[in-house]
Amino acid sequence: MHGNIIFNMKKQLFLAIFTLLAVVGMAQDKCYWVFFTDKNDTQFDPYTYFDSKAIERYRQCGADLYDISNFPLNDSYISTVGGYSTEVFGESRWLNALGVTATQENAMLIEQLPFVAKVQEIVTNGTMASVDCRVASQSSAPRNDDSDANAPADILTDQVKRFGGLYFQEKGIDGKGLRICVMDGGFPGVDTHPAFKHLRDNHQILKTYNFPNKKEDVYGWSSHGTMVLSCIAGINKDGQKMGLATGAEFLLARTEIEPEPFIEEVWWAQGAEWADKNGADIINSSLGYGKDRHWTKDMDGTSYVAKAAQKAAEKGILICNSAGNEGDDGRWMTIITPADAENVLTVGGINANLNNYQHVGFSSYGPTADKRLKPNVVAFGMADVADPDGDYTYAAGTSFSSPLTAGFAACAWQTKRDLTALQMKAEIEKSADLYPYFDYAYGYGVPQAAYFTGDLKPAERSFTLVQEKDGVKIVVPEILENKDVFINVEGADGVLLGYYKVTPTAEGIKLNNKDFGQGKKLNVSYNGFYDSCPISGMGGDINLLANKRNGQNGTFKKVSGEGWMDSYYFQYDYNLFNDAWNGFNRHFAFGERWLYGKSYKIGVGLGLDWNRFVRKDKDSDVHPYHDKVVLSSMQVRAELLQRIMIRRIGVNWDLGGYGGINITRRVRITDKTYITDDMGQHISGDDYSKKVTEYYGCKAMNRFEYGAFTRISYSIMNIINVGVYGSYRLSPVITKEDPLIGNTDPSPWGFGVEIEIMP
Repeated sequence: MHGNIIFNMKKQLFLAIFTLLAVVGMAQDKCYWVFFTDKNDTQFDPYTYFDSKAIERYRQCGADLYDISNFPLNDSYISTVGGYSTEVFGESRWLNALGVTATQENAMLIEQLPFVAKVQEIVTNGTMASVDCRVASQSSAPRNDDSDANAPADILTDQVKRFGGLYFQEKGIDGKGLRICVMDGGFPGVDTHPAFKHLRDNHQILKTYNFPNKKEDVYGWSSHGTMVLSCIAGINKDGQKMGLATGAEFLLARTEIEPEPFIEEVWWAQGAEWADKNGADIINSSLGYGKDRHWTKDMDGTSYVAKAAQKAAEKGILICNSAGNEGDDGRWMTIITPADAENVLTVGGINANLNNYQHVGFSSYGPTADKRLKPNVVAFGMADVADPDGDYTYAAGTSFSSPLTAGFAACAWQTKRDLTALQMKAEIEKSADLYPYFDYAYGYGVPQAAYFTGDLKPAERSFTLVQEKDGVKIVVPEILENKDVFINVEGADGVLLGYYKVTPTAEGIKLNNKDFGQGKKLNVSYNGFYDSCPISGMGGDINLLANKRNGQNGTFKKVSGEGWMDSYYFQYDYNLFNDAWNGFNRHFAFGERWLYGKSYKIGVGLGLDWNRFVRKDKDSDVHPYHDKVVLSSMQVRAELLQRIMIRRIGVNWDLGGYGGINITRRVRITDKTYITDDMGQHISGDDYSKKVTEYYGCKAMNRFEYGAFTRISYSIMNIINVGVYGSYRLSPVITKEDPLIGNTDPSPWGFGVEIEIMP
């Protein structure tokens, strides 16, 4: 009876602990957009609000200065909602919305206010933004000293030569007259680094603002923004341009923090409005929000940050945005937001090589969730960048292909200042070296300066499409070194069914009818020349090379397994001591986990555990003269857990239960055999030999084990979680009294460390 009471108490404790995390998660303040119904009783004078350059841009693109989206929010609405909120952290004129944190109960009260249109939780699955910065030593940067004989080595770096930047350089085109807003996580060293001396000397940095801290100082925090700015307008220690727009003016906005919480999407919208107010022509956003906070179905241009980007484009601003760094994640086969917005110039990445045209593995693939073309163009995804310490280094990510393109766009726009932002976006696409060919890895290719300077020569025919009875043959008369053939199969709705990059051969590239699936059109590009032909597919799958995305080839397929994350873990911990057993009894485990969700995850794990318990007493009545009694087991263990990802402080909190089966059970006893004299007396307490006895499959040890655990871990670059945890064993180790080991159980409490690796 007493045992049943204890068991029931432990069971209730287990259930209470297991539900604690969910209850705490529900009770936490959450972030919300509060959308208002109107802007009644507000006043607005665009000529005192806007910079004169903004007014000029509005007139050029035909946007309405008095559009209701430019009017401020109603102050009384803000005040009333603030009374129900824990914090008001941002507002958006364009969306007529307020960003707040509040309890779920207060959010429901806010939604009932007569002037509130709706309350929308800001990314219920919100965690970190996808901003990747992979830094390597400068010596790893590829060099192509003989790649362009016409470009002196002391003028341009390879990353701008790839755009044909020499044509801009020769004509003195450097982005002068254009104003670029860079939104990022901080700009340490920009106020001192020699790479930006020309910007400081010429007073080209006009304004700065730090949205998280609500002040003007941006010269600290994340080095990411410093690196990004150098790809737009930096000059390295050899006097080479790292970006093409060295003559442009700049607005620097800090809109990101580390770790990155979901409220950054509010700051992004505020940053875009600030850029609009202060006359920006171009916004570079090497930022985005993807797999850690959204689902692929959300990447259709309808997120609120994408809507803010669309609004900026309508007001005449050209937005360059990184495509994202999820290209090597097979469960996220699309881009990130706001790169999914229709009017954003989305930039993917290629390898940093002037000879080899290769998609860089981490660069996110298109299309959008609603199957629109993305990315639009590509640039080097690896770049020479300024290091905040005053030196230079080498970094990788679409975080850098975007600003390289933004600098190009400023120069291109300088040659055609009469164009609107949307017209400029279209012209940049047309200038790309694959246009009108496109695919979901390269977009239209790399934009070219010669298109804007009048130096672009018409491409000569480099292949022929030969219609044959059973398919189409691509005949390449002259095979050029380091030149591949780009091929796509287009459906009737304009969506690509497959795309490929193939090395040409003297025999030609033969495509059979079965290779086309339901395709209606074949598009081919080689050495700058483009051609296409109608096709009649025989049904089935595209299978030219592989029916999967593989390197440079791809088919658009439904994503499977989205939302699942797998990881590998390693644990080491100790049990506390009690009267019978020593403390620090070792437990080691490793295994794999599968978790589903975003900021709140549920998951299961499976692993192997090794347990070891050592008796504390010696020479006891349980086993006279024994030196040591050790219980050990190997266990197959499963766990069920829930995880809240508290990204504002970069912490994961797990709580769950486990159960396991001991597949081995062993008792190891070390006896002392003392040396005696003729009278049978011990000669010396230290004179003895040892005898080891092992008992396998000890029936006194429980075959089954179960318990509860909690764990706190810190995420490092979203790759490794390092943490501490505690566990409580609900089941006994010893199920019955045994003359060898007694009947007192080891302590049920354990504490240890864990490393979790996300592959």
